[in-house]
Amino acid sequence: MKKVIVTGGAKGIGKAICEDQIKRGNFPIILDLDKENACLNIRRWSDQFSVTADFIKADVTDWQSMETAAAQAEDKHGKIDILVVNAGVSHRASFDELGPKLWQKTIDINLTGAFFTVKAFYRHFTEYREEADGRIIFITSGSAITGTGGGAHYAASKAGNHGLMRALSKDLKRTGTTVNAIAPRVIATELFDDLYPEQKNRDAILNSIPVGRFGTPEDVASLVNYLCSEEASYIHGQILLLDGGRTY
Repeated sequence: MKKVIVTGGAKGIGKAICEDQIKRGNFPIILDLDKENACLNIRRWSDQFSVTADFIKADVTDWQSMETAAAQAEDKHGKIDILVVNAGVSHRASFDELGPKLWQKTIDINLTGAFFTVKAFYRHFTEYREEADGRIIFITSGSAITGTGGGAHYAASKAGNHGLMRALSKDLKRTGTTVNAIAPRVIATELFDDLYPEQKNRDAILNSIPVGRFGTPEDVASLVNYLCSEEASYIHGQILLLDGGRTY
């Protein structure tokens, strides 16, 4: 049983990743500010799968909070095997509309939060793993590649994640830990509903996706699971674009 940290695991993609990891016999630990939804999910999983998970309240933008959360996770569960850097925020704005406050908030959560997350758990992955089963996976966005889908602030924050991931892949060479990023584009979550409330806009996006459907949180969770598998042990330092063929 692998121990899996998932930031932003209370809702959306993070929730789907946690549930998928439970189904595969692993133990997810949710790091989030949303205690209510996290605990509701844990109770439901316990009833449905007769297994449990854990929740630790943490703010990815606060270094002390992340240090404390990492210490709590280690005290309760020991060495962490898989780290999913998922917490993020998106508020659409054109460059004309974009101001310093929204820029900084987005960078603080999406990029600095990713750095604080990895830094807090880094030592779990620096010691050599003979089974080569350590995994750090960033959930980023196709916006980092295309520049579309949220605005300059969002695209820049996610592109920063790609740079962070690739630097870590060099720092963690020959440790038995792989580091990769999954870059989804259109995923049907509550956030997507908020960003695109009008049906005509959703229809236009759907028409641009060659596979003919929106992605789901479960699509992301399945790719996370593959990257965690032994079969993916040679994939390292890569960005996997998950977009139904929309980009290229």
